[in-house]
Amino acid sequence: MRITEIDYPDGSKKLHDYDGPVPGPRRDVRHPVLFNQPPADPGHSPAAETETTSAVSAAIFNVRTDSLVFAIPYSFGLASQNAVMHRKRPAWARDDSPWSCYPDWQEISSVVTQRGAGIAVFVLAGFLGSTLPACAACNGPADLVAKLKAHPTTDNTVLLGNWYASHKQFDCAIATFRTGLKSDPKSAQLHYLVGLAFVVGNHATDALPDLERAVQLDPRVIKPHLLLAHVYDQAGRHKEAEEEWHQALAIDPKSETALEGLSQDLLGRNAYIDVVLLLRSAPRTEKFSISLAKALGNLNMLDDARDVLTEALNERPRSLPLSSALIVVLVKQLRYQDAINLAQHMVEVNPGSQEAEVQLLRILVLTNHINAARPIGPKLLAERPHDAEVLYLNGIVLRSVGDYPGARKLLDQSVAEDPNSPNSHYELGMVLVFLKDWAPARQELEKAIAMGAKEPQAHYQLALALRGLGDSQGAQKEFQAYQDQKASDESQLEASMKAAQGDDDLKNDKLQDAIGHYKEAVAAQPDNANFKYKLALGLDRAGDTDGERAQLEQAVKLDPGLAGAQYQLGYLLSRAGDSSGAIEHFRLAVKAAPGYVDAWISLSAELAMAGQFAEARNAVAMALRLDPESERAQKLNDQLSHDPAAQQNQP
Repeated sequence: MRITEIDYPDGSKKLHDYDGPVPGPRRDVRHPVLFNQPPADPGHSPAAETETTSAVSAAIFNVRTDSLVFAIPYSFGLASQNAVMHRKRPAWARDDSPWSCYPDWQEISSVVTQRGAGIAVFVLAGFLGSTLPACAACNGPADLVAKLKAHPTTDNTVLLGNWYASHKQFDCAIATFRTGLKSDPKSAQLHYLVGLAFVVGNHATDALPDLERAVQLDPRVIKPHLLLAHVYDQAGRHKEAEEEWHQALAIDPKSETALEGLSQDLLGRNAYIDVVLLLRSAPRTEKFSISLAKALGNLNMLDDARDVLTEALNERPRSLPLSSALIVVLVKQLRYQDAINLAQHMVEVNPGSQEAEVQLLRILVLTNHINAARPIGPKLLAERPHDAEVLYLNGIVLRSVGDYPGARKLLDQSVAEDPNSPNSHYELGMVLVFLKDWAPARQELEKAIAMGAKEPQAHYQLALALRGLGDSQGAQKEFQAYQDQKASDESQLEASMKAAQGDDDLKNDKLQDAIGHYKEAVAAQPDNANFKYKLALGLDRAGDTDGERAQLEQAVKLDPGLAGAQYQLGYLLSRAGDSSGAIEHFRLAVKAAPGYVDAWISLSAELAMAGQFAEARNAVAMALRLDPESERAQKLNDQLSHDPAAQQNQP
């Protein structure tokens, strides 16, 4: 066998506008509610929308938050914070968690020693929000104290230490376990229990030395890895946490605790391809489905994200976190009526749920269905008078129907409840302009812009306020900013629509139409690397290698982190005989997307053909780690293992 016989992955020329492998075949998963269109809201007249009102709809999903998906508005951020996982306080650590009451320590010990630490971490997490008391004197049961004194074994130490812990005497538990370590310093169990007691006693950072020692002494046991990873995450040491999650998954690839912890760390550093690779075969729990959808959404694989969430919602038809996530995806796809249908259905299947009603109010207001929203808003406001989002949404409703004093009152309250929302400051500033209260309007609008309000209308309204204050020069400057931003937004929207048409054409094998639409998108937005990459893929399908290469070179110059373009350019260079250039671009592809299996395989093959066998072996080993079932990686690995030339200088 010769290394040069290795072919590059066939899928390399079938990439989407996504820097990584597609996670399995597409399925047509349809939610039964989404496609039954109700009568249109009689109060909704798109033709009658004012420019300022339309700006609300246009601005949906432009503000990034810590909640579920991609780029979402202020309102979705508030609603999702109690529904979706958080890094600082995982979902299983919320006060309403079933583990939030304190169990008997012996139950924890039993879980730890018999069923693995995955559940133990769930138990412990419920206590991290409060300091648990320690007893001043260590007065354990006489029989256990006597038994340990007569027979100072590790087992007897564990019995007494567990008793102290079960009675919230954590200092005594730690002292007992440490005494046992003097006799048995290599006991991984005792080191682990010391760390466990520190964590439950709300001194997690003090647990690190003993937990680290536990995994050193017995790396084959999963529970210390899980707890150590959790403590690392709490301390902000996410790189070390990732390694411990990986170690736990090496012991138990199905550990949901490890899968959850690792996926959150990967999402935290925007490693979306790695999240897809990690969760594509994981159980479709609510949390995993949301995390997988978030990763797919950020990779612009919105159809796949929708399918994942729809499938999960079909299994859990009353889940508000899943419906909230799916609504975000539907709005990103401009499927507003489907989003409204789903929100209405969730109200019906969750009678009396305020969260479901807020979800419906939100989508109605932010898609400008004001008449449909009007009966819902006051009811929720009476139930949640201090909810910043409910105040904000009701303020928009009143502003839309011309009740500016009423809108001002509610938006003032919303800003008071949440002063960090640029959208609320913007809405309040706009209402103040309508009321011709120029100085406060200027203050609110300047705050909104400084905080990141993206609507061109923010500059327009500020221009009106400045003109009202007699500042003609400042007003002209803001009006120019409004015109420039509006023109840019319109150009971006037009280009995006052309690119979307090109995507549809390509799916329907209308190759020349697709290329034409991609060229129009590139002409409208010449600095958009992704549009150039799409055009390159179309030209590749048409056999125009020179045109494809030119577009790819421009794309990677504009965005060196566009892994798909780097990979495709490496493929072209390899085919042209430029091995060093191919290796360079394959390296850039895996640097930009470390979970990109095809790029690792191609890099390995190119390195082998260049005689760089040690690096080639490392690259294919990484591919197999990411996808152990990859036939291409297995084939290349076998060739590297048997080719005599590849064995030279084999370590």
